[in-house]
Amino acid sequence: MSPKVVILAAALVLGPGGIAAAHHSNAAYDADHPQTMEGTVKQVNWTNPHITFVIEKDAKDGQPASTWVLEVSSPGVLTRSGWTKRSLQPGDHAVFHYLPLRDGNAGGFLQKVNLQNGQELTYSLTPADQAE
Repeated sequence: MSPKVVILAAALVLGPGGIAAAHHSNAAYDADHPQTMEGTVKQVNWTNPHITFVIEKDAKDGQPASTWVLEVSSPGVLTRSGWTKRSLQPGDHAVFHYLPLRDGNAGGFLQKVNLQNGQELTYSLTPADQAE
């Protein structure tokens, strides 16, 4: 087998895995400094590859209200964890637990939500989910 064929075969086998790993990296989020905020859901984007929630963070301690985008895993992961498209809707006020963006922008990776009725929305990743 020629060296060119071996290199091409290796690239085809290893290439997509590298792309997938890069896509699923959480390097943009600061896992060492989890944060909590109260706010109101303004928009829900229940789409692949990741669900996003647009949140209006409550004004607090002299800081004005601000708009944040919190990303979470895929619809499949949340559905397997008991979420539905109606679990968190525009107008819902809640406490959001998230990993902030390292660059300081108004966004993060959502870890769990505490609704006003006392319900807690969480999710877990199985080994199969980590491949999504």
